Amino acid sequence: MIDPLVIPLSSFPVLAPLFLAFRYLRPTRSFISVITVISMLGVMLGVGVLVTVMSVFKGWQIEFRKMLLGFEPHVVVMSLSEGNHASPDSAASPNWRELREKLSKDKKFLSATPVAEGHVVVEKNGSLQGIPVLGLSPEGDNALARKLSKHMKEGIFNLKDDHIILTDHQAREIGAKLGDTIVVHASASVRQFIAEVREIPEDGAGELRAEKLDNVSILSKDLKIVGILRGDTAGTRGYVPLNIAQEFFDLDGAVTAIELEVSDPDQAADLMETVYKDGTLPSNWGWRTWDQEHADILQSVENQRVMMYFLLLFIMIVAAICVMNTTITVTVKKRREIGILTALGTRAWQIIAIFVTQAGFVAVLGVIGGILGGFAVLSVRNTFRQWVASTFQLDLFPQDIYFLSEIPAHTDWADLSLICSTAVCLCLLAAIIPSFFAARVDPAVALRD
Repeated sequence: MIDPLVIPLSSFPVLAPLFLAFRYLRPTRSFISVITVISMLGVMLGVGVLVTVMSVFKGWQIEFRKMLLGFEPHVVVMSLSEGNHASPDSAASPNWRELREKLSKDKKFLSATPVAEGHVVVEKNGSLQGIPVLGLSPEGDNALARKLSKHMKEGIFNLKDDHIILTDHQAREIGAKLGDTIVVHASASVRQFIAEVREIPEDGAGELRAEKLDNVSILSKDLKIVGILRGDTAGTRGYVPLNIAQEFFDLDGAVTAIELEVSDPDQAADLMETVYKDGTLPSNWGWRTWDQEHADILQSVENQRVMMYFLLLFIMIVAAICVMNTTITVTVKKRREIGILTALGTRAWQIIAIFVTQAGFVAVLGVIGGILGGFAVLSVRNTFRQWVASTFQLDLFPQDIYFLSEIPAHTDWADLSLICSTAVCLCLLAAIIPSFFAARVDPAVALRD
């Protein structure tokens, strides 16, 4: 029995190829139906993996930027004079208090906060740990302190007395908890202590050695832990009052920088270029923005996302090859019918349209299934992560590497459109090649075979 493909397509040049393509897609108990389903599943898998992975990477990129903006100042202004901080006695650079007042009055900036940044050594029960700290002014209009207070895990953000605020990671490292008093040493004096001890001759008299050791001192303070910050969202720094930091870092009343908050962090660099050109910021002061400070890691995040896209694209190419194999199989099985259609005057583009339409339908169904499957996986991503961690002791999203406690996800509609259109286009291109050769068959040879 001859397939209904013998209907002359010249009477219906557009609709007939569509009709015949959908007829071939009707489920039958044949090898063609099986490989068609396999091709559809291949497209579904490729799209689903791309949707899941690209959404996670996009979410990670967005959440990481939010995390940086949650504890990093938008702009840091620092003196270019010797010592990398403003010196009140230097005639070459303005007093930092005057500059801060000038920047505070500028409506381009939401706040201007003086800070002193450096490293200290904290001690608890004989355990020593070097940590970076930032000295902040306890003033009520401190925008940076208000931003950081949103990340409190325990306690309050209070730097009015001999207080220190640590991250949960830092507190865990030294075995401290909220309310404990720890000894904080100035790192410069610790280095000086070590250098002076090394200069004491070991073979010297005991009294002389003891006298020299008595003359060696370390600048230390007892500070109370009044707050614990979340390390996964507030960075790795501790915080102390500005006056204590100035003493620890031997700044003599100066500061290492003035930190600025702006309304649009993404435009911070352009804003600072304008401020520098109009003279608001003196020429002997430099600046850096939050994204310049973390340019390497932000670029690394973007590079990983792009590379992952290209790697996963090969899954889509494999799915397209499956569609090509399906088209090759169909054209071989329908070789006699193709010969009849050609003998009846069917044009080559109509023959090609039949099989390309079939491939396009497979691709569209696979894309729809892949999108639904991808969203389903995203909805249970953190539950699945916890199950894998508890069952196989394997962390799929290590916090130490990705800086986030949960797997983020954000579906970018531009990315989703690109994924879907790429899948469909690859499948159509894969179907065109065998369809083109099938349309060029000699009717006499096809009917004889």
